[in-house]
Amino acid sequence: MHFRVLDSWRGIAALLVAIFHLNVFSAIYSLDFFRNAFLFVDFFFVLSGFVITHSYGDRMETLEGVGTFAFRRFNRLWPLHVIVLLAFVLVEAAKVFMATRGASFSTSPFTGANSPNAVLLNLVFGQSMGLVNQLTWNPPSWSIAAEFWTYLIFAATLHIAATRFRRFAFAAEGLLAILLIASVAILTSYSQHAQDATYDLGLFRCLYGFLIGHFVYRLWQVCPRDVFDTALIEIAVLIIAIFYVSMAGRSGYSFLAPLVFAVVVLVFAFEAGPVSRLMSNRGNQWLGRISYSIYMWQAFIIFNLVDRPVSIAEKITHRVLTTTDNAASVLGGEAGKLIVLGGQVLPILVTLLFLAVLITVASVSYRLIEQPGQEWARQAGWTKEQPDAVSSYLA
Repeated sequence: MHFRVLDSWRGIAALLVAIFHLNVFSAIYSLDFFRNAFLFVDFFFVLSGFVITHSYGDRMETLEGVGTFAFRRFNRLWPLHVIVLLAFVLVEAAKVFMATRGASFSTSPFTGANSPNAVLLNLVFGQSMGLVNQLTWNPPSWSIAAEFWTYLIFAATLHIAATRFRRFAFAAEGLLAILLIASVAILTSYSQHAQDATYDLGLFRCLYGFLIGHFVYRLWQVCPRDVFDTALIEIAVLIIAIFYVSMAGRSGYSFLAPLVFAVVVLVFAFEAGPVSRLMSNRGNQWLGRISYSIYMWQAFIIFNLVDRPVSIAEKITHRVLTTTDNAASVLGGEAGKLIVLGGQVLPILVTLLFLAVLITVASVSYRLIEQPGQEWARQAGWTKEQPDAVSSYLA
């Protein structure tokens, strides 16, 4: 079974996170809903736990099953992650070459967040465990790293429950519940920015959302469909989610994000209301398919096709188009500057152009990188699913 509406929401959520990261001041930028859209990463984690449980929850009894699962997930995440990382490295190499020709940059090539040491850490999905003190290279990839290790922890827990505690009913659910409680305790006790934990406690944030998604799937299995077959419930849940994101920010209320999105996932998994019917179109389905590429390429496009051209324009025209704004530093590096173009129309046009370029790049990336990788895995016999039959997180 393919959860088409949830897949559609996945694509929209990826675009919302991209808008959150875009540091161009506009009427959209200043809205609380978009300033707090980092919380949609928790939607991805909850959704991932839901669909991974649906697709693989009963396949972890053997080591072969665990190994196959781990390979499939690695093959789904790592190739695109490495290619985007390589693109960042090539840009740094180009900066070195340009520096020898007299060019100057706000940060020296291969320093700080883009240090050579951080490349190895990114290659092994190690950038969300507190091993570094900042986001590195492709900043949003911290969540991909957290997701991968969450997969392995989830699979190992199910395997242990199936082999060591098979005599106990609901052993797996009990172990996962303990893991969930521990993750929430660590996150709420040590996070410096409430739910917005990334390079430091990102793994525990992911575990929290993922395991909530697992239990939502178990609830979905026993819930009668007719309970959700009304127009009001989808609309009400959507309004509540928008209101919550708008007001939560990085306050203590943000820790409730996985629980709020758990309700969203549960309701829309039934695909029973008018919003679900509205979401069931080819455009939204395509956004869902390319959402992983949207997520992975957003920072590269912001850094190189938004920030850098504006910096060049400032040098050529001698006009100041940027200002320092802590709220604009979510990606680190040069994105710590807020681009102020003036007026209302031009910033909105730039935002729309950014989204158009991002969707175009993601579409090409999906065709040339993601699909060939999935096809290779099927030909190798590691997966029998059709393309995108199994949705997870942004992958």
